[in-house]
Amino acid sequence: MSAYADRLEVLAAEAADRCTGCGKCFEVCPTARESGLDVAGAKDRVGELLALTRGAAPAGGLQKWLNACDGSARCSAACPEEINVRQWVTIAKMKALEATRPRTIGATNAANRFRHMAQAVRLLASMQLPSETLQRILAPAERRTADVLFYTGCNVLRTPHIVLNVMDILDALELDFDVVGGAAHCCGVYQFQEADLPTYERMGHRTFQRFGRSGASKVLTWCPTCTKNFDELEKDVEPPSFDLGHVSEFLVSNLDALKSRFRPDQPRRRVVIHEHLGIGATLQSIAALLKAVPGLELVELPQDSGFSYACGGQAAKFKDREAAIHRALAEGVVAAGADTIVTMYHSCHRAFAGAEALYPLRVVNFTDVIAEALGRGGHPDYYQLYKKGGAMDEAVAAAARFLQDNGVKLEPGSLQSLTADIFNETSLGAGREAFATAFTALARQS
Repeated sequence: MSAYADRLEVLAAEAADRCTGCGKCFEVCPTARESGLDVAGAKDRVGELLALTRGAAPAGGLQKWLNACDGSARCSAACPEEINVRQWVTIAKMKALEATRPRTIGATNAANRFRHMAQAVRLLASMQLPSETLQRILAPAERRTADVLFYTGCNVLRTPHIVLNVMDILDALELDFDVVGGAAHCCGVYQFQEADLPTYERMGHRTFQRFGRSGASKVLTWCPTCTKNFDELEKDVEPPSFDLGHVSEFLVSNLDALKSRFRPDQPRRRVVIHEHLGIGATLQSIAALLKAVPGLELVELPQDSGFSYACGGQAAKFKDREAAIHRALAEGVVAAGADTIVTMYHSCHRAFAGAEALYPLRVVNFTDVIAEALGRGGHPDYYQLYKKGGAMDEAVAAAARFLQDNGVKLEPGSLQSLTADIFNETSLGAGREAFATAFTALARQS
């Protein structure tokens, strides 16, 4: 075992030593119910978790619980011993996979998942960003010299206007910052989920170390999965030389500076945040930011905000539940007389981006609102055009220009895979026909 793997074992053992076996973590788990596990078996499942941590083979009931986990962190919030149960379960799931299948299977699964993601991200980014901006984001982290490093992760580059918004906001604060992301700086989530720990160490663990080599004193994360992984699988393993936190929490710590720069002539709007719990104080921070924007009224609606820490990802195993959450929110916003859904994360933005085609409302990310209040932003949300359907002229023209600038050719085969990637996610939208037709024509011209 490596030193990193040894430290994970220590973290799990420390959790097990503190656990009293009360079962409250299991009792509140939203996906345990969704998977048909009986709440009456709570103490049994926790007992099996303790046994696995101490070297026993994984039991069947425990396996089902571990496989259902979507990272909601309701377990951690409910623990009377204040154990980070989500971290413990994450490590336990890896141990269970190691015990029940050859590592080569996990390595192959992880490599395939990573390859598919990287291809989709690179193509979508190349369709929406100029080469100069994309190369700035993809440049190696250890070559950076700024005091603040804005780490995008990988998947937000599917909706890159969000990255541009954050850069505009940090520029408005007159910060010395740089931006880094893309698949070469992956957090290694697929490798860890598939129990391919050696590759994870060469990927996610190495990415975290590269932040330190940049010399930055502060690293601002965007992606909730990256934030969760680095908080729970890196900071607790080896304290970093830099401060790490989500960009929303950093912005709210600079709220006075932002408010002094907000323009008073903002449009009047009634907005609802599509809420997720589980990633620090992100929801509270975004709410505080929005409340400070002139002309904006934040409307609070009851939501199923504790089901998962973000849309998609591990929660995508429960498509019916996710789809019901999305529909209920859109219908609730309309019924409440609000006019805008504000998304927290990029995966949530992808899920709701097409809702404007179905409901009388707008969908924006919170960074759109803050950048606009600063007199900046306004970057086209081409992904939203894809999901809304209808005329694709603007999106196709932009893609043709950016693809040429990035030296990327849109092949019919890659377009077919990309279309499935965009429209097979649980989401609200008008359907894939308009996108597929328009971009097939573009691929034939390439």
